[in-house]
Amino acid sequence: MTRRLTAIFFSCALLAAARPGLLRAGADAGTTAANFLKIPVAAIPSAMSDAYTAMVGPDSILYNPAALGLLSYSSFSGAHNQYLEGISQEYAALLYSFRYGTVGAAFTSVASGKIDAYDADDMPIGKTSTSHRMMMVSYGRSWPHFNEDAGRLDPMLITPSWTKVEPVTSFRPRSYRFSAGVSIKKITEKLDEETSSVQAYDAGLMLLLPGHFHMGLAALNFGGGQKIVKDTFRLPSSVRFGVAKDFHTMNDVMIFTLASDAVKYRDTAYYNTTGVEVDVMRMFQFRLGYKTSKDAGSRLSGGFGLNFDRLAEKDSLVHGMRADYAFVDYGDLGATHRLGIQLIW
Repeated sequence: MTRRLTAIFFSCALLAAARPGLLRAGADAGTTAANFLKIPVAAIPSAMSDAYTAMVGPDSILYNPAALGLLSYSSFSGAHNQYLEGISQEYAALLYSFRYGTVGAAFTSVASGKIDAYDADDMPIGKTSTSHRMMMVSYGRSWPHFNEDAGRLDPMLITPSWTKVEPVTSFRPRSYRFSAGVSIKKITEKLDEETSSVQAYDAGLMLLLPGHFHMGLAALNFGGGQKIVKDTFRLPSSVRFGVAKDFHTMNDVMIFTLASDAVKYRDTAYYNTTGVEVDVMRMFQFRLGYKTSKDAGSRLSGGFGLNFDRLAEKDSLVHGMRADYAFVDYGDLGATHRLGIQLIW
């Protein structure tokens, strides 16, 4: 069964990558709308250069809705990104895990701040601004699914830094786990007085194999065209395929997690992104990421995190809290800084 699932999974990945139009290396560059969706926002994935398709956590809602089906706890994740030239970005996600899977909602926004406005004769006429928003709802479910495992950590998952999530102690088949998920999005962009909205969809699959080996496949931002003034532009649809694995030292003093994604946007060439996280005593995390795409500036990113859940009481409502920071360099354009928090219960 495990071999059959693995073969099916890789076949789906190859078919998705080979879809006509998705392998044109940059042939449609600059022709899509809603490109703010490409900007990394969540702190943990950003520090790992967005190598997150096969990872399981609250921020998976942005990368692969199938991962939500493997979460056994409810959570909140939020982040603030001080982007380039006074542009700011906000993000919040709320996930609820119950016996039939996990449902989630997320919101991201990018605001330009005030911009000098000019008329057709290049004469200043005051200030204007732009805003870009995305709202989404998601659902994920895993198989085999055990209702009594709610609130407990599946032993097949890459070990998270949380210490208050109790592991499953009773016997469970450990040959594989499979999950699927979908998301519905509403994307809205506003330039001065012009507003445009469009609906988009995400879909994803995940497969867990023995030894904490994850594979993930996701198709993001597929939907209709977005009409801006008189012209209609396609969304920056993408296909992502990722793998992830962790490695433990004696007594779990340090846990190394390695993740790698192959990413293909509709309007850009294929690229690879790789991230690593080093967890020390399940309290301090250090992250580094590298991507082969170089749209602007450096290909490197990094960051760190601090887990405060050891300070929480065992029976308290909040079982875990953490804070994270990510640094992404854009070379001559400047550096960007992301601050994030997560809560679980």
